[in-house]
Amino acid sequence: MFATPASAVVPSASGACQVSRVQIGWAVVGRTEPDWTWRQGKQMARTSLADREVMRLVAELYYERDLRQPEVAAMTGFSVSKVSRLLTAAREQGIVRISVEPPPEGRPAVAGELERRFGVDVRITPGQERDPAAATRLAGVGAADDVVPWLPERGTIGIASGYTVTALVSALPRLRLPGVTVVPIVGGWDTTNQYLDSNQVARRMADRIGAQTRTLHAPAVLDTSATKEALLREPTIAATTSLWERLDMALIGVGGSPEAYPGYRTAVDRLGEESRRDLAEQHVIGDLAGHFFRADGAFLEALSDRTLAISLAALAKGGRVVAVAAGSSKAAPILGALRTGLLHALITDRPTAEAALKLAS
Repeated sequence: MFATPASAVVPSASGACQVSRVQIGWAVVGRTEPDWTWRQGKQMARTSLADREVMRLVAELYYERDLRQPEVAAMTGFSVSKVSRLLTAAREQGIVRISVEPPPEGRPAVAGELERRFGVDVRITPGQERDPAAATRLAGVGAADDVVPWLPERGTIGIASGYTVTALVSALPRLRLPGVTVVPIVGGWDTTNQYLDSNQVARRMADRIGAQTRTLHAPAVLDTSATKEALLREPTIAATTSLWERLDMALIGVGGSPEAYPGYRTAVDRLGEESRRDLAEQHVIGDLAGHFFRADGAFLEALSDRTLAISLAALAKGGRVVAVAAGSSKAAPILGALRTGLLHALITDRPTAEAALKLAS
């Protein structure tokens, strides 16, 4: 049997605060209980009923009486680290069970309208952030739950680097998908910026979902087309790029115009002044996986001869293409990305979706 559940306020996926139910189990005297041994924060074997009672008591102080861990430690004579370990053990052994209320049924009308206009699956993440940096990261974290059902059990996932994609990857649950390989689909070996290092992002995703990974040690934009062709002939690089022809899913961001957010350290922002000027003169508004497009959704060949990235043809035939982006500077690029016809799904927040829809109207 269980004690009367306590309540705790926990942010939900809808962005509002929902009530989280915390149930703390009470041991039944005279009933045979499994023995567990708890030492140094690890479940070693089996401990006594008395140890489970200690876990229950510490959990009651922390969850039901709303004491902080240092207060529980002072009250019980345990160290703070031991209190933390006991709370972890209580959850792992089912003494404490925490549930978060699901979001209310229904979805924003803006998602349905964008789907109707552009034929893509649109998901809206929580949050009304106006600060672009905060909106970007919050949208990425909120997108993780939407992405999980789309992950293949076997095959290849292509991924592009970026701030929102990195936030999404970091928020993915721990999974076991050993039959999946995560591969960068755009160069960007930028070890000074973890968000733009495609190998770091690919490795992080592989670690979260228990998959394999391949690396691509090359920049996104080369000095000349000859340099690009030479790199593509390198065996270690060719082993990665060969997987681009058989993707089962692609997870990408939506790059914006360098004029919209100067100095934000995007891939476009790292181009030389002349290249950025050329893009502006051709009315480039954003990029998808290293391919630049205008507001009408037309892709341009600008820089493609020296950009190390998956081809548009390979991306178009490579399974579900999921784009995630948010922020005030991304409304126009998102609209252009929707018009390319390349996307199968878009994940963004409500303010960005509404701004993109307003531009479309």
